[in-house]
Amino acid sequence: MNDESLDRLAGALQNGDADSFKSLVELLTRRLIAMAYRYTQDWESARDITQDTWLKVFENIDRYNPRKPFRNWLLVIHRNGCISSLRKRARRIDAPLGDGPVLRAADAGPGPSELMERKQFGEHVRRAITKLSKKQQLVLTIVDIEQTDQEEAARSLGMKPVTLRTTLHHARRRLAGMLRKE
Repeated sequence: MNDESLDRLAGALQNGDADSFKSLVELLTRRLIAMAYRYTQDWESARDITQDTWLKVFENIDRYNPRKPFRNWLLVIHRNGCISSLRKRARRIDAPLGDGPVLRAADAGPGPSELMERKQFGEHVRRAITKLSKKQQLVLTIVDIEQTDQEEAARSLGMKPVTLRTTLHHARRRLAGMLRKE
């Protein structure tokens, strides 16, 4: 669905049309869940974050500026929820070791030690991302985690493409340096 149609639905929601909210949820939920999954690597967490996003949208629809694209406003709310989820995870130091997937002998997947290494590396990356500047976190997550095209990311953030690329370069370099130290 194009942005103009989404903007019309958001405008109708601001005017009290509950059916427009249902339409927005139906149209955009799958994309939001997929985006949250790229952050969390957990479908249940992704669904929870998405549900929280829709709740925030419904509660704060009066703050939406109809002169700006609804999709961008929604994605900022959702991205903030995803980043908050990562921060909460990074603060949890004493997570139980046995919360990964259970593998049977017939599974051809990685062994327990490899799964643990992947999980630990993921935690290192999440923790390191929270140490980047807010702008670097935003650009890195949009381009590298959400896998948004750089031109589209620059447009949605209101940045020049060259500024986005420079910020992304510095964020990646700083992240790599932090990960090498660990």
